[in-house]
Amino acid sequence: MAEQAIIHATQAVPGSEAAEPPPNALVAPDVTILIWVWVTFLLFMFILTKVAWKPILAALDKREETIRQSLDNAARLREELAQLDQRRQALLAEAEAKARAVLTAAHQTAGQLAADIGNQARAEARALVENARREIEEATQQARVTLRRESAHLALAAAAKLLQANLDDARNRELTDELIRKLDV
Repeated sequence: MAEQAIIHATQAVPGSEAAEPPPNALVAPDVTILIWVWVTFLLFMFILTKVAWKPILAALDKREETIRQSLDNAARLREELAQLDQRRQALLAEAEAKARAVLTAAHQTAGQLAADIGNQARAEARALVENARREIEEATQQARVTLRRESAHLALAAAAKLLQANLDDARNRELTDELIRKLDV
């Protein structure tokens, strides 16, 4: 239908039956315009190369160097962190070993002190027992001495009574038995 309208419109215009439509400028460009476009393009390329391209390349090179340095620094820092981590772990292991050694020494010292205190307590107990035995022995000796004195006094008193009374054998036996009973008490 659109084709019929175009055909009908061309037929309606007088004198247009034999004329062709003008060519499109984009499809069939003029040579002079083409030369000017190329000259303008080359001129802008030359100006951009001198004015903008070198600074842009320099900025890109500088940015590339900055990124490379940042990557190198990151790698170096990563290595330093790994070394620091190894040193930290070594220091922790050393500290743990020292702590274990200190604890072991403390346990040994505590055991030694306990043994020393036990030995000292046993020695003091022995000394106390020995002192008590000596005191008992001395008290026993003193009691024996006192008993002998008392026995001698009693024997003298009994002998004096026997001599004073000078009684018969039955009376002497009776006094002797009485003295023996007093001695047993």
